[in-house]
Amino acid sequence: MQSRTTTALAVSRNNQEKIMRKNKITIELPPEFIRLCEYDGVKPEVVLRGFIADLCGLINWANSPRADGYSSNGSDERLYAERYYDRVGYPYINHEP
Repeated sequence: MQSRTTTALAVSRNNQEKIMRKNKITIELPPEFIRLCEYDGVKPEVVLRGFIADLCGLINWANSPRADGYSSNGSDERLYAERYYDRVGYPYINHEP
């Protein structure tokens, strides 16, 4: 049985180029997050892109690299990102029983 993430990825890959042009957002980042990233010597966009890639299971294969550069940080990271997402309850928000 495929996971919710795997199913969503299969659908999204068919329209990846079109979707990438439409799905851009701008958000204000809290100074605490910026300071944490600066302290660890990592750019905030690297952290956010890494989490998104882990949550969605985006793997940047060497023989078929992704045009957008998103790449998971590993299987454990993918597992923990999905657990976080589920535990917070995002899959259940705005869903009727």
